[in-house]
Amino acid sequence: MSRKATPANSAADLAWLFDVTESRRPLSETSPVWARESLVHEGPPIRHPERHPYCEINILLQGNGPFLVENEQLFQTPGSLVLLGPGVPHWGRIKTYPLHSIMVYFLPSLLIELGPTNGAHILRRFTAKQSITDRVVRPPQKLFQQLEGLFREILTEFEGERFGREIRMRTLLMEILVSLLRWEQQQGRPLALDEPGADWRPILRTLQFLREHYAEPIYACDVARAAGVSESRLKVLFHDALGLSWVKFLQGYRIHRAAAQLHESGHNVTEAALAVGFESLSHFNATFRSFMGASPKDYMRTAEKAGS
Repeated sequence: MSRKATPANSAADLAWLFDVTESRRPLSETSPVWARESLVHEGPPIRHPERHPYCEINILLQGNGPFLVENEQLFQTPGSLVLLGPGVPHWGRIKTYPLHSIMVYFLPSLLIELGPTNGAHILRRFTAKQSITDRVVRPPQKLFQQLEGLFREILTEFEGERFGREIRMRTLLMEILVSLLRWEQQQGRPLALDEPGADWRPILRTLQFLREHYAEPIYACDVARAAGVSESRLKVLFHDALGLSWVKFLQGYRIHRAAAQLHESGHNVTEAALAVGFESLSHFNATFRSFMGASPKDYMRTAEKAGS
């Protein structure tokens, strides 16, 4: 794979950004990792532009084509991995079929909870402002084969219902991330992409507050007080760390908790909305659709069919 990124600065090159849509997965604090396999043999040679509120790491096993992130593009070939943070628009075109890849999505909070020494460093690998040549990684063959095996195992765990499924998926994901970042460190790449001595304590306090009080009315002054910083400072810190605002994070957290409830029998839409802090059912329905791509009722029907 060529490591040279091509800037896409003309109006035609950047037109795809206007078609970017939000892509949502039913992730929650109890199920923070989601995996899928994509195998495209034929059809339109264009993958739909998207972004999502999660971290994503994917591995390309077959096929090739231009891959675009924001205003840059790079020709991606088998043997590469892509690391994407929340809110980063990306797109791709298929030149050679079949295109075979495995994608793993996970909540940023999964890393933050590991603490500022490890989790924060790993998270910044996804969320820091960086070139596409930093996001598309090509490890040596031996490491790639090891990582491919871990990706396949995550996919097997995700598609199964074995005991310890969630714990095993988290363990496999961490093995992928640690192995990849250790190799990058050996190659001379700094472990963290943020400023030295960055203070993650306000972010950790914010996340803890939101997780503990998400079902209650939450105002900016309350969050800033819990974080120990001003409202304006919190806004900047949180967006720099996770790539989205704390308000957007809270919305996503509430909706994912509601989606987890709707997956279970015995819950209805009104109960789920009230349980996660929505006072208006119409507001809940609109927010749910914007995050999940379907109404709560349609989401329930799909979940019931999948479980039957």
